[in-house]
Amino acid sequence: MVAIAEPPAITQQTSAPIEPLTQRVPYGETGLSVSRLCWGTGLMAHLRHNMSESEAARILMRGLELGVNFWDTADGYKTHSHVGEALRQVGRANRARVVVNSKSRAKTPEEAVADVDRFLKEMDTEYIDTLMLHGIETVEELERREAAFEGLQRAKQAGKVRAAGISTHLGTGAIMERCAADPRIEVILTTVNIDGQMLKGSMADHKPLVDRVYGAKKAICLMKTLAQGGLTTTPEQVREAILHNLSLPYAHSVCVGVNSVAEVEFAVRVAAETEAGRS
Repeated sequence: MVAIAEPPAITQQTSAPIEPLTQRVPYGETGLSVSRLCWGTGLMAHLRHNMSESEAARILMRGLELGVNFWDTADGYKTHSHVGEALRQVGRANRARVVVNSKSRAKTPEEAVADVDRFLKEMDTEYIDTLMLHGIETVEELERREAAFEGLQRAKQAGKVRAAGISTHLGTGAIMERCAADPRIEVILTTVNIDGQMLKGSMADHKPLVDRVYGAKKAICLMKTLAQGGLTTTPEQVREAILHNLSLPYAHSVCVGVNSVAEVEFAVRVAAETEAGRS
């Protein structure tokens, strides 16, 4: 999510307290409980903003104060240390307050196991709540990286990962059918947004597939909510994009990339509309 100008109503009420979000939903059959919003950290570091670990932690901690307990990171984002700083502020005794998702580009079981151990060190945590193979857009790609997925299963058996799955990234079609059918795939991160931007296919065809995966009791988090800046021209466009994804009945959580406290607070105010039943 790129920086946005806050709408006049928000600007005029900056001193007004923001009520924390309170809703938690069971995340598929993982045993985890997540907020309807998830904070994406993809652009916090080298991919755009190059913010410090302390800057990123301040953003994530403000979100946690406002009721968002779900954080998304990935090896490719180079934000593990940023998430790790926020986890240090949460404290080991309170680690269960936060659900962390990360992603690996491993292609072999050895790479997957090594990634898990490295991720744990980078985030200074004893476990990762959910871990995915990153960028699995087709069944063929999943089959090429089948051995790596077995590595994630080993990490789960060792107690280092709570649940395993895949990011379908911009993919659709047969890969979604596989997600629904494969009992090993517990969590899925998939692209959905109001305009169908970035998806490699028809959003009208994709949404029923997401619904099918949800019906198979998989944990679903929607990504590219703001199309990596493509839906941030105006504050109202941002609001509509977030509300659209939150309104879909086949998603547990909606990932929104945030890069400032103002963006966190804006997204929470929007999500609060759904909790109040106003949208």
